[in-house]
Amino acid sequence: MALPMLPGPSGDSTKDEWLFSDRRMKEEIYQLTYELEQSYWWYVARRQIVTAQLAALLRSKVGMARILDYGCGTGLNLTHFAGLGDAYGVDVSPTAIAFCRERGLTQVAMIGAQEELCANPFGQLFDVVTMLDVLEHIPDDACRLQQIGKWLKPGGLLMVTVPAFEFLWSGEDYVSQHVRRYSGRSLARLFRHTGYEIVKLSYFNTLLFPAQVATILWKRLCAPRSMYQSNLAPLRPDLNWLLTCIMSFESLPLRRYSLPIGGSILCCGRLAS
Repeated sequence: MALPMLPGPSGDSTKDEWLFSDRRMKEEIYQLTYELEQSYWWYVARRQIVTAQLAALLRSKVGMARILDYGCGTGLNLTHFAGLGDAYGVDVSPTAIAFCRERGLTQVAMIGAQEELCANPFGQLFDVVTMLDVLEHIPDDACRLQQIGKWLKPGGLLMVTVPAFEFLWSGEDYVSQHVRRYSGRSLARLFRHTGYEIVKLSYFNTLLFPAQVATILWKRLCAPRSMYQSNLAPLRPDLNWLLTCIMSFESLPLRRYSLPIGGSILCCGRLAS
């Protein structure tokens, strides 16, 4: 998948030189996430959407589901998933795991970043694995999804959220060191290629999509240096509340329908037997 070309921050034109020089997410992002994810509109709304989807998928499950959040970050999602089952988390960052432990989470473990180092640290299989805005960080995404299949019970579910559309590449992708963005078609193809049957595929962050496109295009044309800066920053409480309400509303139609466009994609696949 071709990456969009932007001039590097030092004026060079080769994205590889500055994007791939260090694949580890910058540690300060974990600190900022830890401080904001309880209340920041994006985290709150995505958490509501994902939790509602998980609850619907597990409705017919007999007994307590075992859930793994792969790339659990600072762990707030795990505290919510615990209401749906027995929740575990893994991450490649010791900083992230330290923040999880600050939240009182004990079923968390650090894993290696390379495919050959990613052995299952818990020694047990899971009913559901979530990867929430993780897959776009991984160079060999197909290999990683095949590996995740070895962590799932027969017929287990994998739920992924990813950023949508290469033309929306922005400062958040740069700061978070994303490798790619996806389309619904490319994500579905990846799931099927790696042995998963699609259960649910939908865009989300749909209502705010026009504003997202307009903002990114304006920055690209009028404020190009902002394309190397994170969009994550505290907002006025009233604006944060409004954005939370708008995006969270999508959890209602998503229970029954798939949305045709949006800034992000949610895909759930069942491990084919």
